[in-house]
Amino acid sequence: MIPQNQSWRPPSRFHCYLLSFGIVALLASCSNPASTPVQPPQKTEFNRSAADSMHAERIESYLVPKYSLAGKVRTATIPEMMAQDHIPGVSIAFVDGGQLAWTRHYGYANLEDSTRVASSTVFTGASLSKPITAMAALRLVESGKLNLDEDVNQQLTSWKVPENEWTATEKVTLRRLIGHSAGIKNDMWSSYLPDETVPTLTQMLAGKSPSVDPATSLIREPGSKVSYSNPGYSIIQQLLMDVSGQAFAPLIDELVFSPVGMKHSSFLQPLPEHLMAHRATGYTENLEPYPYRLFPYQAAGGIWTTPTDLAQFLIALLDDHHKGTQTLVSQQTTQTVFKKFGGRFVFSLWDWGEDIVFMHSGSNQGFNCILFGSLAKNQGVVVMTNSDNAFGFFDYVQRAISHEYQWEYVRPEIHEPVTKALNWVDPFLGEYPWRDQKVRFRQVKDQLWLAIEDQKVLLTQTDERTFIEPERPLKITFPENTEGRITIWEPSGYPYRIKVNP
Repeated sequence: MIPQNQSWRPPSRFHCYLLSFGIVALLASCSNPASTPVQPPQKTEFNRSAADSMHAERIESYLVPKYSLAGKVRTATIPEMMAQDHIPGVSIAFVDGGQLAWTRHYGYANLEDSTRVASSTVFTGASLSKPITAMAALRLVESGKLNLDEDVNQQLTSWKVPENEWTATEKVTLRRLIGHSAGIKNDMWSSYLPDETVPTLTQMLAGKSPSVDPATSLIREPGSKVSYSNPGYSIIQQLLMDVSGQAFAPLIDELVFSPVGMKHSSFLQPLPEHLMAHRATGYTENLEPYPYRLFPYQAAGGIWTTPTDLAQFLIALLDDHHKGTQTLVSQQTTQTVFKKFGGRFVFSLWDWGEDIVFMHSGSNQGFNCILFGSLAKNQGVVVMTNSDNAFGFFDYVQRAISHEYQWEYVRPEIHEPVTKALNWVDPFLGEYPWRDQKVRFRQVKDQLWLAIEDQKVLLTQTDERTFIEPERPLKITFPENTEGRITIWEPSGYPYRIKVNP
């Protein structure tokens, strides 16, 4: 699922002029002279076959909400939603059966000079750095240079994990660092402008100047809880460098990029010139550009790459799993990567019937991206954007792909309206907390209304205790009795459960 701390705005009606003018028109209306021609956000593409082209075209034109009413399904295209959500550029690569099936590139890498997104456009991959780093570490485990389950302090030489009461009986191990269960506090470390003094990784880990962030610390017993941690992956980075005696970027070139053919990717800070020439500019949700920044925490979020390169990584990993090719790791190791346990290791995993769906997202200033796939279908997709405002868009793309390729995961739901008695509803009426808002359920005659702050909407009944609010959209289910919880199913499909008022 998409992380739930991201903001979401309800979709508006989509008009023809959005296709005609696109992203640049929004910017040009404020800053460009009237005589400046405005170009639509045209796409470029690659297709393995005519069938793949048809799949991609249907996905492009079938962005739909999670919940809809029969006969009233609102569809949008990728360019329409980009214009609505002020997303300058989008690049997508789809993998199927061990091959790159299709790519699509939309919009602009740079609005100021109207540079279009192309297959060579490099984006900040942010936390998609983590699966790359994890696979490099697992390669060293297979070669005998690292151990998944020993105390990492035994091989860390440049810096040590601070010992405290939490490490008295349990230790920080590589397995726990990869799976975010090492007990490391998740400090969001700073990025730096090119003319600033950039700290080394050990300075960041120790919290020493010129680092402006706190020292890495443990806040719970290792192994006791899964809790996302950027500094945990920086510890992995330091471990890899200490064990290999190499700088991080060339080590990843050797262990991952070269074996899988990722020729447009780098962890170097700053970027090498041949990639800098193809770098996308990141933008706010109001289309203000961010300056280029350096990310010293490379393993946690410093990669610059393309969806096509990440697709090559995904192909190699899936082939290792399905075919035992061992381009990256053995089939035995991939069994651990994709283990059905309902948690996370290299990726977040969901046990979806007979399938396992895997996902990792990334977010840095001005950039958002996502990688997700179906293990049973041997398919996956990478979507990268140069926008702060893309997570709602990712939800729509996930649904379109799941619908087109018949994944069970997060497919759109289309509900038929019904009319059933509401003689059970009285105990559930009233006001409830929802996120940082208040919601109120109110019955008027034979209808149920929902008020969100000052906005009142009529709910459409689709089962005795199920209702749809199609504009946001939301699905609301009521329990059989007041011992249960009211569930507000949010636009991404996430269930938010509320205790019934006493």
